[in-house]
Amino acid sequence: MTPPPRSLAGNFLALISSRVIQIASGFFVLLAAARWLSLDAYGTYASVTAMAGAAAAMTYCGIQQIMIREMAARRNEAPAIVGQALLLRLCLVALCGLALAVAGFFADYGPEARLGLALAFCLEACRSLGQLGCAVFQAHERMGYEPPLSIVSGLASVALVGGALWHGLGYTGVLAGLTLAAGLHAALAWRVVWRDLTRPSLRFSRAELWRMLGAASVVGLGVFFHQNLFRANTLVLSFLADAAAVADFQAPHEFILKLEILPQALMLAVFPALSRLAPIDPLGARRLFRLIFRHTLHVMALPSILLAYYAEPACVLLFGQKFQGAAMVLRLLALALAPLALDMLVNNVLVAIGRQRYALYYASAALALNVAGNIYAVPRYGAVGSAVVALCSYVWLLIFSTRFAARHSYRPHALGPLVRVLCASGACLGACMLLRHAPILGAASGTLVYLAVLVGLKGFGPHDLAELRSVAKPRPQGAGDPGERP
Repeated sequence: MTPPPRSLAGNFLALISSRVIQIASGFFVLLAAARWLSLDAYGTYASVTAMAGAAAAMTYCGIQQIMIREMAARRNEAPAIVGQALLLRLCLVALCGLALAVAGFFADYGPEARLGLALAFCLEACRSLGQLGCAVFQAHERMGYEPPLSIVSGLASVALVGGALWHGLGYTGVLAGLTLAAGLHAALAWRVVWRDLTRPSLRFSRAELWRMLGAASVVGLGVFFHQNLFRANTLVLSFLADAAAVADFQAPHEFILKLEILPQALMLAVFPALSRLAPIDPLGARRLFRLIFRHTLHVMALPSILLAYYAEPACVLLFGQKFQGAAMVLRLLALALAPLALDMLVNNVLVAIGRQRYALYYASAALALNVAGNIYAVPRYGAVGSAVVALCSYVWLLIFSTRFAARHSYRPHALGPLVRVLCASGACLGACMLLRHAPILGAASGTLVYLAVLVGLKGFGPHDLAELRSVAKPRPQGAGDPGERP
């Protein structure tokens, strides 16, 4: 018998625990590779992982979101839905692997780089299959399975990557270790799905399979453009600049994306609730959206300020002295933390209400403009110019995703939270400037001042928990709310 769903708070805490473990192991891999590999070796590592990731991005194809949405609507057909999703994912992995093999054959890569490219794609394929398994946890709103899996795979990645670097196996050793750890995670995730949740069934009609592919392809193209937007800068730098410039951009960029894992945990916990509420209680779904938007803005603004102000010591502390020149890149990309997190939330809302085609429009435009901007900026300004283009692209995503969501009455009502964040940010910067020669003490003081101002301006409070509990109880469609504005 399938276990009952957990509460939104319980799922969020489980996902936060899982993502904290992933962040810890991911930071170890990032910082160890940046410190132990040479700049050129790290640049090649970043290039092959970006190329493999660009090819593997199409394997996601929106299958996870559509599977969760379909399972929320048709619980009794869950085995067939999971079977369709798994079959589609495996077919796409095979097709993307074949396409990458052809591209790698014609690319100007040496034997070691080609081996690295193959390992990087195997890594991405294992991650893709593992995330599909974890999406089944989401669909059942049972995210408590994730932390143990993250502990096992995280420890495996730390041990394997550490051993590879210790024995001087270079970036191919790092990729081999990560691939083994990701494969272990995928195998364990599907073991839990098979044993405790939903056994995939291949007994479904061909029409249902094509229907899922059609719905997923719209989301999938948006996901493809989104994910490759994060890799476009690295790929253009690989062709137009040297490996050292790739390393100067990719190390801070990867660090920023690792920090986005925490808000991603919240979005993963919220998405099933939004999918469930949107058809039966749209007012409740909008209230939940505004609540999460408000607090995501409050939380993500703080690390943006601290990393932007203390970029120089942060680069040396995190990546070593050889990355001192990447401080301006880190400062610029730190400003993208809040826009990236908020865009994840709004994109989930668009999928939950069946308006995923909008993401395809603005993400494809952002990717095209990003590539064009990099072609202009990289030869002139190097990694710093690429960072400016990346920041503008991420802000573009947020502007247009919120604009499209507002068309369907999902307005964030962000003026009040933005004013509070600006006031708290000014106070935080003041504290940091007073202690600018003591970065650790200044960051701690700035954090306390930021939180104190937010609490003083009623940015956080017990009323948020009460609102979350009220949203968790769906009401009939059309039930009014005196505080709701269309």
